[in-house]
Amino acid sequence: MRAMNLRQKTARSFIWCTARSGIEQGFSFVIFLFLGRLLTPDDFGLVALAAGIVEVLRLLSWVGLYEAVIRVPQLDEAAADSAFWTSVTLGAVLAAGVVLAAPAVAAFFAQPALKSVIRVMSLIVVVSALGIVHTGRLARNFGHKALAMRALAANFAGGLAAMAVILAGGGMWALVAQRLAAEAIQTVAAWTALPWVPRFRFSPAAVRHMAGFCARVTVANLVNGANMRVQEALVGTYLPIAAVGSLRVAGRLTELFQQLVFMPANQVSMVTFSRLQEDRSSLQRAYVQAIRLSGLVAFPCFLALAATGPDLVPWLFGSQWRASAPILQALCLGVAPTTLLYFMAPVQVAVGRTGTFAWFSVFHLGLAAAATVAFAPFGIVAVGVGLTLRAWILMPVILFLLKRDAGIRPMAVLFAMAPSFAGAVVAALPVLALGHWLRGGLPTPLLIVIELAVYGIAYCAAMLGAAHDFLCEAAVALMPLMPSGMQTVVGRLLDLDPASAGS
Repeated sequence: MRAMNLRQKTARSFIWCTARSGIEQGFSFVIFLFLGRLLTPDDFGLVALAAGIVEVLRLLSWVGLYEAVIRVPQLDEAAADSAFWTSVTLGAVLAAGVVLAAPAVAAFFAQPALKSVIRVMSLIVVVSALGIVHTGRLARNFGHKALAMRALAANFAGGLAAMAVILAGGGMWALVAQRLAAEAIQTVAAWTALPWVPRFRFSPAAVRHMAGFCARVTVANLVNGANMRVQEALVGTYLPIAAVGSLRVAGRLTELFQQLVFMPANQVSMVTFSRLQEDRSSLQRAYVQAIRLSGLVAFPCFLALAATGPDLVPWLFGSQWRASAPILQALCLGVAPTTLLYFMAPVQVAVGRTGTFAWFSVFHLGLAAAATVAFAPFGIVAVGVGLTLRAWILMPVILFLLKRDAGIRPMAVLFAMAPSFAGAVVAALPVLALGHWLRGGLPTPLLIVIELAVYGIAYCAAMLGAAHDFLCEAAVALMPLMPSGMQTVVGRLLDLDPASAGS
């Protein structure tokens, strides 16, 4: 009964996490498109540099408390109060520090306007720290419906703020206003959804109890969060600021798909894997299942994005962003190792090997920095190629660590990924040929629709023809997420056994 309850909670939470991610990313991406057509690569590059610094400090102010609140078997109120005040204090200190350091940072990048942007965006660090423990407590209790509603309100507010500033002639400050408004509403919504008011008390014993775990998670989160930002900063030192903007747009498109495809499963698996931490065999099966289902969606999404990128990017953002298309194509080719990486952290947290993940994250960041520096002299597209090569180099390391720390067999993982990856690659080939043949002869929107339709048909045909059994296994695993009517339809399409279709 307990296993069934966990399965049902996981299914419901996945649905709400998907809704939350779809709302959050979809709405913010619409605003991103709106701003992309009105602002320049220089504007985006400047705000990207400031946002990178602020994002690193924001993660540092969390000090792993989000994961600690989720994982701890019993969370007492003294520990929760202590976690809250720790985060808020750190956030305030870090925000004050970045305000003082802003002139030096602006001088380093030779961008005087960066000083004001950094100082205003430092408010995000404090506002975020005020809501992180509330968010962790909501996620711990599978409160993903409330988090989804929070995302809707935050993105709506951020969009309104951005549009108001851009229409008032504020230029790049629209990007700053969007981030500030969204973060403020997220925190207010978290407090509203969880009416818990922390008491003004601090327990050194509770902090010491969480300190080791939090320190390791902080290193991992900090390094992972700084990954793209460090790359942008390094690009900014070697190439013009417009190159940073081109990388930001390409990275934003890949982030959109990562957030839509990976983040819901990642957030739910963090809780589910933690509940299975004492049942190692169930944890191993759950990980392989997560990889199988994520790859089934992620691989065709990313490779379709790569195949249509040369037409999609300039159509969405305008011709001034054409340079982002080949960068996007290069980044999308790293989807397989990215899939493994997204589900590595929940496993390491569940089995208590956060130290390993922290060291791996440091290595990950170092390799990314080395690739950026090595490839930057050859241009911004070469940087994208170098980052993708870095991801594939890391893939064997990820498989080794999963085997050593959680007993997850590498071949089981690779077999779970292979059918959908092969089908996605095969489906991309006719789209690339079609785009080359028809480009310039059809209106761009019609060409993109044709390319996506061809890709979808080719992928479904490849999976049904060469990986029918794999598709059936994935469909059975997804049955708990489907309404009963849809279960019947899917069962008939794939010729599933009635007992399996209804399970």
